[in-house]
Amino acid sequence: MLAAAALAVATTTYHHEVTGPATACGLIAGGVGVCTSWPQVWRLWFGRQHAGLALSTNLMGVLYGVAWLLYGVLCHSTVQVLTSAIGLVGAAAVLAGHVVRARIGPRAWVPGFLIGLVVIAGACAPGRGTLGVAASVATIAGVVPQLLALITDSGRRDAAGVSRARWGLAVACNALWAGYGAIVGDRLIVVNSLIIAALAGSIVVLATRAQPRTAEAGGGAVFATVG
Repeated sequence: MLAAAALAVATTTYHHEVTGPATACGLIAGGVGVCTSWPQVWRLWFGRQHAGLALSTNLMGVLYGVAWLLYGVLCHSTVQVLTSAIGLVGAAAVLAGHVVRARIGPRAWVPGFLIGLVVIAGACAPGRGTLGVAASVATIAGVVPQLLALITDSGRRDAAGVSRARWGLAVACNALWAGYGAIVGDRLIVVNSLIIAALAGSIVVLATRAQPRTAEAGGGAVFATVG
């Protein structure tokens, strides 16, 4: 889902002539992007882990998912609509899992969610350009709370609920989108994707350091949980 900002700008509306390498990067990046949320879905619903997760990041994931879906509709982009819809389902499953596992009350997230929907509706009014910019900013801003949560809580609690696979996929898909942008000469895609990749990579590092460590039975070795 974190590749949605780059994917929206990468539609044929903007790039009429796309070479083979660029197309390959875009297709692979899009495929990886729609899978981004699902490792976190698994960790929440089946692993029953939520420690270290930032509610704001998961809430923003749904909101910018809605924004990119609407953007795809306005651009008449079937690819954008399909990928955004799949990503939105994953983002919604992450938010729902976080709310359920952490037993978060409606007052903690419903008002913010409704305000976000109003903002998205307002961004739709001027046209797809304004909506695209708003969604792109929200995509980047949505990653920041998770990074800050890991930095703030470093050394005080574990991050067992944070899926490193989720953010690792975000790094991969945005690196691919950066390659796409470099090939087609679109600086917006390059900058947007590199920022998200850097933030996601930082989350992977911090989450790895904060993973709970378990002593191996019968020995003194210690290992970190994987996921």
